[in-house]
Amino acid sequence: MTDLGPLSTFLGLEIQRNRSERTFHLSQSQYIQKVLRTHGMELCNPALTPAAPHVGLEKSHPHFEATHGERSQYQSAVRSLMYPMLGTRPDIAYAVSMISQYSANHDPTHWTAVKRVFRYLAGTTNRGLCYGIGGRGTGFTDADWGAGDDRKSIGSYTFLLNGVAVCWSSKKQSTVALSSTEAEYMALTQAVKEPLWLLAIHEDLGARRHLQEIRNINIDNQGVLALARNPQFHARTKHIDIQYHFVREHVEKQTITLSYCATGEMTADIFTKALTQPLFVNHNLARGLTDLSVFMLQETTSLSARQHLNGYTDYRCEGSTGEGWYCNSPALSPALSPALSH
Repeated sequence: MTDLGPLSTFLGLEIQRNRSERTFHLSQSQYIQKVLRTHGMELCNPALTPAAPHVGLEKSHPHFEATHGERSQYQSAVRSLMYPMLGTRPDIAYAVSMISQYSANHDPTHWTAVKRVFRYLAGTTNRGLCYGIGGRGTGFTDADWGAGDDRKSIGSYTFLLNGVAVCWSSKKQSTVALSSTEAEYMALTQAVKEPLWLLAIHEDLGARRHLQEIRNINIDNQGVLALARNPQFHARTKHIDIQYHFVREHVEKQTITLSYCATGEMTADIFTKALTQPLFVNHNLARGLTDLSVFMLQETTSLSARQHLNGYTDYRCEGSTGEGWYCNSPALSPALSPALSH
């Protein structure tokens, strides 16, 4: 056996560790660059978001049929995007879930949506999850009622540890919901399954200090909170499948706790719809997505600068698609902005 030193890559994941800061950064920049070259998108103009806001995708016209070669190209592109979506890029989860629904027979509008995801990745190649930067651990769940062309809703959830996403999901619901409350209640059912697994694995690992924060799930719908906490059945909700009411059982057992979260702070909203660039950036920051250049800055910044920075924890950073650096320290912002502008 040969000791190859600290782990730097694993199944396409690139790992950068900063032991002095007790942080590490996970990204897939080399894989993304390879995918862009394969599909001829390495020189494309970057996009600010992976999906265009207020632009919905619909099924192709009944008389339209893509050729075998076009379908193969489309399916190959979607498959290549799924790996970063599952690995280190939750920011493209909604866009990939949308374009994957039209693999059987896509039209030019669907291919344009695929190319937009490539354009977004081209401008954020080094973006990834930075663990150890601090922050709270909690869960978020949300739904976009009747968002699909078949009127089925999009349900989503994400869970954070130390302020960084450790799991996420964006999926069309299997049945049509009759109200936004019902759609979000169904999304909550799927979300509750995730902390049950997270609690078990943390117990097994002995990481008990995270157990309480993992139990909490944030919801931006007061009707869902009332429905989950009320064990009584009412005429308005008697049609809801009994499988969704297992949420009440875990609320009564206090396996999980539910909290209200304002819609503007709902991090899972990024998994249910295409957002405008400011909201998209804010939700990315809330999940610990940062560029590798910012992570490397921690190692090159002087000790005195870091000591000053520790007093200003509200700094935010994004990548090469026009977002920039924000810091509430007037002394540090001018000094750091040149280094972060590239």
